[in-house]
Amino acid sequence: MIGGDPASISDPRGSGSVLALAFAFYLTGAVLLVVAGPALATLHAFAAFIVLAIVAASNQLIPVLTGAPPVAARQPVAAALPLALGFALLVAGFLGAPTLAAAGIVLAAGSVAWAAWTLRRLARAPLERPFALAAGFATLGLVAAALLGGALAVSLARGSAALIGWAPVHAVLAAAAFAGTLVVAISYRFVPMFALAHGAKSPREQAPQWLLPLGAFVCAAIYGLDPAAALRALFTLTTLLAIWALSTHLRTLRTRMRRRLDVSITYALPAWCFAVIASAALAFRPDSVTVGLAAIACAVLGWLSLSIVGYSYKIVGFLAWQWARTRAPGAMLRALGAVVPQRVARVALVALVAGAAVTALDPFVHGAAPYGAVLYLAGALGAVAALVRLCTAFTSISSAHAHRHA
Repeated sequence: MIGGDPASISDPRGSGSVLALAFAFYLTGAVLLVVAGPALATLHAFAAFIVLAIVAASNQLIPVLTGAPPVAARQPVAAALPLALGFALLVAGFLGAPTLAAAGIVLAAGSVAWAAWTLRRLARAPLERPFALAAGFATLGLVAAALLGGALAVSLARGSAALIGWAPVHAVLAAAAFAGTLVVAISYRFVPMFALAHGAKSPREQAPQWLLPLGAFVCAAIYGLDPAAALRALFTLTTLLAIWALSTHLRTLRTRMRRRLDVSITYALPAWCFAVIASAALAFRPDSVTVGLAAIACAVLGWLSLSIVGYSYKIVGFLAWQWARTRAPGAMLRALGAVVPQRVARVALVALVAGAAVTALDPFVHGAAPYGAVLYLAGALGAVAALVRLCTAFTSISSAHAHRHA
């Protein structure tokens, strides 16, 4: 990404601002995990982090990977603000404020607006059609999840539980059709890039990025006929797809030229293990509340959040590097790999993995959640501190260079 054509790079200030919002929700979710436990407010704070981080990352990846025109900084910020507001209202509503209905409406409208903008950009993309197709499926997944989630929020605000039975479909669309699909699709590009290895080239190897959203859409379509059968079929499929994708990544890593695994990949590997565990557990017992709670912890705290935090070391570093290069064109900027605070990042990873695992055990081992929450909060604080240090390493160099040449 750093070596790409500058003309294909969107203004880093736009994606950087949205990522800052995303990590504010990430820390909020980690704090709520300690204060409120694994409640709906906590879950949707992490959902806000996942959605906003994907919005920020896709703003850069769409032009770089697909050749679509880059955009100004104000456009991703304008697209993200309604989503951030909607999630803030949603979290407040689950904490007792009378904001659930407003949250549902704002999130539904904001998701449709972002989807329309994103699909228009993807339609103009001349390159990487496989990624563009996966991103298009994921975008439609967010719209479907947001519309159903909005209806659920409005229904709950009115005191009705008529739609509560469709909450699993909302979760499937959000986690699998949207977030999971984009994490899978991005991983096929990032793993070989960060490992300096040969990537997966054949459509067969990359098929999970298309089969995952299609499976989620089919599950949503037939859910009303037989909920348990629809969920069991979907999670059996997702387990096979997770193993499929993981085996592809492991084959890719065996061809790597870097001896030491990149920090982003060290986050991605346990994240994929959490994905396999969550899917396999749900495939085995899709009707068990206990298994469902454990699987949600594995999927949200483990798979999706760990993947995004790990890839953020490269995305945030790239945005800071690009901003510094733009601000001080003649400055001598260090290589990104040399700037990442490796020790802090890896210690944070240990705490995050342990925190997610212990939290997932709570439905089976009563009383484990508080310990998992504290571990996860410590890991989240460490990861964010590492990202801040990564940013300041580049901004301080550019500031010093600008000051010398003023």
